Amino acid sequence: MGNILIQMAEIKDLSPSERHVVEYILEHYQDACGMGIVELGEKTFTSTTTVKRLCRKLGVDSYTDFRMLLSAAQDGYTRQDRRGGDQAPVSRYDSVAEVLEKVSQQNASSILETSRIINSEVLEKVVGLMAQAKRIDFYGVGPSHVVALDAQIKCMRLKIPSTAFSDRVSMLTSARAYTEGVLAFLISYTGETDDILEVAHVLRNLRVPTVALTSSGGNALSSICAHNLYVDASESWDRLGGMSSRISTLNVIDALFTALLNTSYDRYIRNMVDTCCNNRKNGRR
Repeated sequence: MGNILIQMAEIKDLSPSERHVVEYILEHYQDACGMGIVELGEKTFTSTTTVKRLCRKLGVDSYTDFRMLLSAAQDGYTRQDRRGGDQAPVSRYDSVAEVLEKVSQQNASSILETSRIINSEVLEKVVGLMAQAKRIDFYGVGPSHVVALDAQIKCMRLKIPSTAFSDRVSMLTSARAYTEGVLAFLISYTGETDDILEVAHVLRNLRVPTVALTSSGGNALSSICAHNLYVDASESWDRLGGMSSRISTLNVIDALFTALLNTSYDRYIRNMVDTCCNNRKNGRR
């Protein structure tokens, strides 16, 4: 087994009470080494049952074994080990200033981790498909629809026909109305959103080129789409509708369109000037 502290920082699918235990230990791991299971439950306002359940999820047989692993892990553990950066989990007891610092660090860490895990060859291939496409459609639900709208606006600035529907019926109608030259982006952090998976199946059956923007680690969406661009998969369990995942996905969109701009720089710059809403004619304001 690897470093138990790093494992705790990266573990997902915890209940709120289990997450509180993890947050407390990551912040007070030196003190936690000397605590019995009853004291740890009291310190975290949980119970011995919660602590035992967390141990099982970490693959540890007993709390005694957990304390031994925790003690052994301290020498090789620093704050830099957590989630790829100087980032501790946000705690329910943090001040507003601490929340701002931690959320900002998590977002920055997610962007950097995403740039590390994305396959540059796939990225270049997708940019080439965008340059050849006659229309680019973006599919996303909820927070992912915000990303889709951002991408659609970029298409409009470059005079590229595009859609970004938010409801299931419109998305399926758009997918089934496929014409030659369409490229489709499907955006879902979890990769398990029912509406997006339904659209992905329709597009695959019609042999539409598809690109998934989704979390790393494998999911249903990535198994359907022809090309996958992965974002950092360390989103917190209590994310407010998608936070660092949304930021890192928007960053990938920015990178894609910046690279696309360079494929035909003069033409796209002219299009951007033509579609700039700040243009003023005849001195009018």
